[in-house]
Amino acid sequence: MDPDSDQPLNRLDATPPRKPRTPRDTFKKVGIPIIAALLSLATIVIVAVLIKVILGKYYFLCGQPLHFIPRRQVCDGQEDCASGEDEHLCVKNFPSGPPVPVRLSRDRSTLQVLNPATGSWASACSDGFTDALAQTACGQMGFNSKPTFQAVKIGPEQDLDVVEISANGQELQVQNSSGPCLSGSLVSLHCLACGESLKAPRVVGGEKASVDSWPWQVSIQYSQQHICGGSILDAHWILTAAHCFRKHLDVSNWKVRAGSDKLSNFPSLPVAKIFVTEHNATYPKEKDIALVKLQHPLTFSGTVRPICLPFPDEELTPATPLWVIGWGFTEPGGGKMSDVLLQASVQLIDRARCNAEDAYQGEVTEEMLCAGSLEGGVDTCQGDSGGPLMYHSHLWQVVGIVSWGHGCGGPSTPGVYTKVTDYLNWIFSVRKSEP
Repeated sequence: MDPDSDQPLNRLDATPPRKPRTPRDTFKKVGIPIIAALLSLATIVIVAVLIKVILGKYYFLCGQPLHFIPRRQVCDGQEDCASGEDEHLCVKNFPSGPPVPVRLSRDRSTLQVLNPATGSWASACSDGFTDALAQTACGQMGFNSKPTFQAVKIGPEQDLDVVEISANGQELQVQNSSGPCLSGSLVSLHCLACGESLKAPRVVGGEKASVDSWPWQVSIQYSQQHICGGSILDAHWILTAAHCFRKHLDVSNWKVRAGSDKLSNFPSLPVAKIFVTEHNATYPKEKDIALVKLQHPLTFSGTVRPICLPFPDEELTPATPLWVIGWGFTEPGGGKMSDVLLQASVQLIDRARCNAEDAYQGEVTEEMLCAGSLEGGVDTCQGDSGGPLMYHSHLWQVVGIVSWGHGCGGPSTPGVYTKVTDYLNWIFSVRKSEP
């Protein structure tokens, strides 16, 4: 062919003009595969989470070697995993120990020490009392917060056994010297700021409550379901009832929710340990008290605060006004649990009256309290268990723990509560064992 010919080119290496790529073409080529990959990854993650949730509900993973065991075998008293981890994080029995030899008296919160020579309680003289002694005294009662103290003059009408004290390691002891208390002053000790709320309760009879009134109330939940109420004692410890944990002994699925009067809108806190008293199978209503230790300390605020423990010598008389709170059932024998916190004013009822033939016929022991109304109508119910029975002097105290009763709000069968003053030694011992 003549290279100068005017004939059109038909050479094989000729390239036609390229059409420009549109955004739609780019999306089809790049975007769709990326979205498909992300959706596939999300599906895999969701399926994995669902498998984990389902397996976690029905099975427990043992390590070395890895294998699953049915969850009903967890905390059954037998080690089914090779290293026994299925029995490690379980509700633990904590036996009652010897009496704690220090206490705070109801009279101006004065420090008292058990005098081994006389077997009686002696008030601590403020002579030579130091911050270190205050820390030791509060530590013996299971308080880890920084204490405060002041000297209080002994009144002329008071006939007290007053002694000077010293420390032997982590224990207080009465000094051998029997010299006089030269200052004539006692030690008024405060281990923890407690029992203060931003708002006083003003309504009665099962009405809605404000978290500002009861900042120590918590919801204790298993697998995100409310089981019992509880009371904040300090940043790490929650007081509640032992019977709340009888069906579920594995600690890992228990959570605590604090800081709200509603069950559904506040975050849960992981639990580290749960302690109960030794269970009496022949009479399970006895010793109905438990302590829950949180994995991380609470941050106190206007809606999260501790309630005070009662004084050992606090004596309440029949008809003393008390308060109860909870999210329990609003109708006996059914209905549904309240989503908002409810409160009610009740009265202490004489134990003899509670044990009458038309009431509990001797079932209420000396380690229990009766409160409510013999006419019925105001009472705690299922779901309120573990919550506080509260008394207000100058500060709020948890004097009882919602424990049991026949029905809810019926006549002659008021609520029965664990008497907290009878378990102060147990509470101090548990908290001291877990610094």
